[in-house]
Amino acid sequence: AGGCGVNALTHMVLRVACEVNMIDPKINLRVDRDTDLSLLELAASLTRRGLGFPQYSNDDAVIPGLVRHGYGLEDARDYTVAACWEYCIPGKGMDVVNIGAVSLPAAVQAGVEKTLGRGDSFERLLDEIKCDIHAQVQSRVAAYRGLILPPAPWYSVLMSDCLERGRDLSTGATYNNFGLHAACSADAADALAAVKRFVYDERAVDPLQLLAALAHDWCGFEALRETMASGPRVGDNDAAADTLLTFLFDAVADACELIEDNGRGGCVRPGTGSAMYYVWLARGHEGMAEPVVGATAEGRYAGDFFSSSLAASPGTRGRGPLSLLQSFSKVDYLRLCNGGPITMELSDTAFQSPDSIRKVALLVRSFARLGCQQLQLNTLDVALLKEAKAHPERHRNVIVRVWGWSGYFCELAPEYQDHVIGRHMHGL
Repeated sequence: AGGCGVNALTHMVLRVACEVNMIDPKINLRVDRDTDLSLLELAASLTRRGLGFPQYSNDDAVIPGLVRHGYGLEDARDYTVAACWEYCIPGKGMDVVNIGAVSLPAAVQAGVEKTLGRGDSFERLLDEIKCDIHAQVQSRVAAYRGLILPPAPWYSVLMSDCLERGRDLSTGATYNNFGLHAACSADAADALAAVKRFVYDERAVDPLQLLAALAHDWCGFEALRETMASGPRVGDNDAAADTLLTFLFDAVADACELIEDNGRGGCVRPGTGSAMYYVWLARGHEGMAEPVVGATAEGRYAGDFFSSSLAASPGTRGRGPLSLLQSFSKVDYLRLCNGGPITMELSDTAFQSPDSIRKVALLVRSFARLGCQQLQLNTLDVALLKEAKAHPERHRNVIVRVWGWSGYFCELAPEYQDHVIGRHMHGL
């Protein structure tokens, strides 16, 4: 996005990246609805390499979202990507972009456990979920209110306005916001959609029986599990699931907007990413503040992984990549500006010809024109990954996108290897 010189430089960087096989530096490409198709085709050629690069950010969604959260328009136009996918303003921002996660599956689970046994209405269930989300947001922010950063005089010199203001960046730069992840959203929405359909709308499932099934991790309730797993799914462009997805994100945004000062003179920016929480919330991690979530109402077993950021929940068949984009285009990204990419795995067979490369480029254009915020594409050969897990000494250079970063597959912990292997793939 920019003039001819910027466009030519971008072409050069992407061409060089296509010739190397490295996990760093991360390559992020800013696009909009009118980005030149030849540039998108070149970016698709880099995706073909299987490095997980580039990650796409849609200016048409990102810039208005940053302005909505108090960034000046000129500064918002100068945004870049910090860490995995979170946005920052170079030279002006001392934002702490990851203070933890709101566990959306935990909020849904808590609401289900509180209301189903009492015979409450579905509206009461939604109220309980919102209360849980608000409590999680308050807890995460409270843990960082007393944050004290060490002085950094040399870093401060490189900032745009610290010298002019006579302040070290540790005591406040221009922007001092917090970023919070709203994690594992598709899984939470799927669970809520299954409860709505089978417990409330169709009355096909006894609520007490469902609670018993969840408590026993579906053991002895296999037929019930099949029923609940057949419910609406995010990623299918299904209004029944997607409406509840937007409800969950709106509840997170509502809770963040109630916090007028994060303790550092900034706001709390909610995002849609899951980071490492797609494993942590399922299996736990030392020192983690968020609760581990057991079996969930869409048929997931305790210990099974959640989806990574904006992706269909594991096991979802899916109607295809366009339906996935359509589902996530319904999210209000003006209120969710801390980033979190739609994460999509493509079969390596999607890159067999110039025509297929063009189709990938058109998929990226569709992502931008639908108004989505971020996109990352992973190119996977599942047979190769299984071979690499069994014989790592033969495949040391295999690279995959893990969440907001790419890594050598053979260096990943087994649970992350398994998650990547099990992700849903699309062909074009």
